[in-house]
Amino acid sequence: MTDNSALKLACIGGGTGLSSLLSGIKKYTSAKNDRSEIIDMNKLAAVVSVFDDGGSTGRLIEEFDVLPPGDTRKLLYSLSDADELLARLFEYRFSSNGDLGGHTVGNLLLIALTELSEGSFPKAIQAASELLAVRGRIIPVSLDYTMLCAELADGDVVRGESQIPNRRNREPIRRVFLAPRDNGKIHQHSSLDSYQCVAHQEAIETIANADVIIIGPGSLYTSIMPNLVVKGIVDAIQASDAMKIYICNVMTQPGETDGYSVTDHVRAIYDHADVSLDYIVVNNQPAPDELIKRYVQKELSELLTRIQSRAEEGLSLLEDNKVRPTDLVMSLTNYISQISDETREQMADTTKVQVLYDLERDNFEEGYVVEADLIRDTVVVENGVQLNVIRHDPEKLARTLIKVLGNHRKLQESV
Repeated sequence: MTDNSALKLACIGGGTGLSSLLSGIKKYTSAKNDRSEIIDMNKLAAVVSVFDDGGSTGRLIEEFDVLPPGDTRKLLYSLSDADELLARLFEYRFSSNGDLGGHTVGNLLLIALTELSEGSFPKAIQAASELLAVRGRIIPVSLDYTMLCAELADGDVVRGESQIPNRRNREPIRRVFLAPRDNGKIHQHSSLDSYQCVAHQEAIETIANADVIIIGPGSLYTSIMPNLVVKGIVDAIQASDAMKIYICNVMTQPGETDGYSVTDHVRAIYDHADVSLDYIVVNNQPAPDELIKRYVQKELSELLTRIQSRAEEGLSLLEDNKVRPTDLVMSLTNYISQISDETREQMADTTKVQVLYDLERDNFEEGYVVEADLIRDTVVVENGVQLNVIRHDPEKLARTLIKVLGNHRKLQESV
């Protein structure tokens, strides 16, 4: 690597987090901001998760038995240099109640391109990249048809990426792993512990040839961790001399990282993948109080919904004579007690919905912590309802990242 050469970045993740990171890098480098030449977008590669099974993606998996297109579609949009109308069309989601309702044009196009490419998802991504004038490469982490599973602290197993944050059993997640699937459904007679999902060779080579490996941001157990349990990915990261960066989430996620600190996020990565991190990028800007209250209200609403759901289920069992009244009362009492404890904890410390670096609570044996203001207030649409949420600010994130890369390079050159 010469002094004037741009760094080759391999970004690992999925979902909205990775999309936000890449859109920020693309915009920052396109504007020729300070030190932006340290990144050449044509050398950038995104290794993306292919384990989503919810919404439009889940329906397409069941109908066409394909790799999930959703996360890949988001990255294609983020890295596109195409006409704005074409890029927006790619993200357009049909709003009807018919067969097309909920599907995006991009998801449908990726399925069509896969079929035109004789079932090759990588070729479909390449074709879509050419159509959208994408800068950089998008590489699926695996070509195996798999289902994401989570083992909880009490031993229960939740099957399906979309089910993990919405599960009824709210025990903490112990680990995630992958199981083989057929047409959207898990193999009934497969040994879950013995199965190994194999990495796409291009993903391994991309990581091996990178100057910088970036993990995150994104949902810890459903966007980031699935990549790290694919056979070959961790080995490639461990063997690499590249600079390794983890970008921590800015908010906790109900059903995944309730009450998690920065240390909890990092420890979860170490528990799943024995990799060393050079830098851990964290947000140090508190979110507005009003938005924090809304996050807490949403979580409390979900807690009450869970109580209602459990009570209705119990009444149904009672009517069918499948449970004794005394057993039902005891079960509901214990469950409501558990929920009440969670509720009191949320009300006692509302900051637990935000992930802020705390010098007294957070400590790492390795990895240099980089603190910065990384958040923005934005609007998302969930089930047709507009919500104000806290997300990574793409430009702030890109600016912080490029500063870290520049300082690290200067340090290496001075040695």
